[in-house]
Amino acid sequence: MHITRICILALVTLFAGPGAAAETCGCDVSPGTLAVYDAALLDADAADVSPLHAPWGTPVNKTAGLQVVELAQAHWLTGYDVKRRLPLWVAYRLTAEDVAAKQKRTQCFRPDPRVAVGDGGTVCASYKGDGLDRGHMVPSADMTRSERAMVNSYVFTNIAHQYPGFNRTLWRDLEIRVRAMARISGEVYVVTGAIFDADKDGRPDNIGMAAYPVKSGSPPAAVATHFYKVVFVPGNGSDPPKVTAWLFRHRNVKTSGQESAGVIDKARVPLPVIEKMSGLDIAPALDKIRTARN
Repeated sequence: MHITRICILALVTLFAGPGAAAETCGCDVSPGTLAVYDAALLDADAADVSPLHAPWGTPVNKTAGLQVVELAQAHWLTGYDVKRRLPLWVAYRLTAEDVAAKQKRTQCFRPDPRVAVGDGGTVCASYKGDGLDRGHMVPSADMTRSERAMVNSYVFTNIAHQYPGFNRTLWRDLEIRVRAMARISGEVYVVTGAIFDADKDGRPDNIGMAAYPVKSGSPPAAVATHFYKVVFVPGNGSDPPKVTAWLFRHRNVKTSGQESAGVIDKARVPLPVIEKMSGLDIAPALDKIRTARN
């Protein structure tokens, strides 16, 4: 099954309905500014930004029955799971310059104007009062390069339910580590994603097995069993990139900074482990590089 690539005209025609971008739930920018930023979500075609954010290819879906829509915006790519209503993966380039950029934190949680509820989108009620955090897949702290980039990281196609203990300690500390890697290396490529493996067989669950919050709003968004990050540090010349991958079971456990460091170190896994559990080929062009060098 192939990932669907949606261009600007198709997005406008199929998804953007009357009032699609009207709802917000915690917004620091004016309606006029928000309208400009929402319009910017439609500015990037996947064909234009994919090479920038995923030079070894965007993740390829190998799971039967899974419907993933690829959304492109200037600062990252999203593989959105329309049945479970969450970003299954995101991919983006992060540089030392991006990390050094200073931008006051400005937020605006809101539905993505490109994905209507009937097509798998979510609304503010989908996350209200369920005791879970609205966790970023692309961290807002990685989008300090501009106010537009930061504000647009709050659309719900970039948000996944996360337990507060996980989101506010371990996951946050991993994000800090990735930014340190970008600062040291000058440039990294990040793929972050959600995994559903409730039966612990190391393979993706059937769609119908997904869990939802006990107090779930409508339409509901699923809760992943695992989250992962993969960081690619480009090699020299034709050398393949250095790949570092982490896999975490999604649990509501708080960790101190020192505890997080140990957990993060122990959570490193080979990339094929994540690919098997997620049902994705994370960086398909890397297979060709490895074959050519063998």
